[in-house]
Amino acid sequence: MNILFILDKDAKTGLSEDLKRQIIVNLEAEGHRFDVFELGKNDVTQCLGCLLCLTKHAGECAVKDTVNEIRKTVKNYDATFFLTPILFGHYSSNIASPLNKGAGSHKWQVLLGYGEDLDEEEKNTFTDLIAKHRGKADIVHPGMDNQVDVFVSQSVEDNRKICESLKVSAG
Repeated sequence: MNILFILDKDAKTGLSEDLKRQIIVNLEAEGHRFDVFELGKNDVTQCLGCLLCLTKHAGECAVKDTVNEIRKTVKNYDATFFLTPILFGHYSSNIASPLNKGAGSHKWQVLLGYGEDLDEEEKNTFTDLIAKHRGKADIVHPGMDNQVDVFVSQSVEDNRKICESLKVSAG
């Protein structure tokens, strides 16, 4: 399986680095091929809502940033893993850009949110928003994403459990 791994390089923590490391070790052990893109605020421009990617420039964003380059290669991947801090129940703006611009695999997307001091409301908001806007209830791009899985980590133990779940899903 070819996997695209996109993470927010401006919001690294010990927890996120541990999760990244564990996922990469597991992917390598299972023989999966993967590419890692670490996106920061200087690499992304938010979607302008111009819809030129759907009308005039089919499949290509009018904004020429790193996300646009990633988007050109998305058909080469079977899955995309997004690693993001959870900020007030939302993913970071550095991860919002590739999500909004369709830079993830349309076969399988995994959103991995993290934060050591999250409350239940933040975790539920994160999970609910993704289910509504990336999953089956997506009214903007219905059917675009075949499978979307969401995980939340607050500890190294959560990271281990997530990696175990990903082994079952990818297998």
